[in-house]
Amino acid sequence: MDPFSLAIGAVGLGMQIFGGFGAASNAKAQAGVSQDIAKQEQGINDLKQQQMEIDARRQQLQQIRQAQQAASLATARATSQGAQFGSGLQGGLAQITDASQYNIEGIQQGLEIGRGINTFNQKISADKQQLASLGGQAATDQGIASLGGALLKAGPTIGAFGKNVFSGAGNSFFGGGSPSGY
Repeated sequence: MDPFSLAIGAVGLGMQIFGGFGAASNAKAQAGVSQDIAKQEQGINDLKQQQMEIDARRQQLQQIRQAQQAASLATARATSQGAQFGSGLQGGLAQITDASQYNIEGIQQGLEIGRGINTFNQKISADKQQLASLGGQAATDQGIASLGGALLKAGPTIGAFGKNVFSGAGNSFFGGGSPSGY
């Protein structure tokens, strides 16, 4: 094979090797960005969970306040009518307490559902991070496989180049070819 073809083959192989390493490096960088996005999504989910917990506590406190206000108003009206010792007031107060407890229970159920959703979101974010890591490793493996393919394809060219270089070098190092070596 002529030296020009060998040089072009060597340059092509070098470019494939460089490109393979570059592709693997870019894939790892993309995997890192994907992991960062998944971590940020998890951070958002955690903040949503925190906000949901705060809102639920506020709603529960508001229900208790409203029940106290309703009980106070019912007691005041019953007292103004002279019925503060009657069973009607006690029934009304029980009804207020029951309605308040029902509302608080609904808030608690909504909070539990929100917690369950957050648990799923945490698992999804962890899976996204793992997928990103696996994608980076797969890209690295693909880059190595590509390099191996390039070397395999360029093998005959490299072999011919080596044969030409070393066969020519043999004559120059060991003399002009006479049996005595001079």
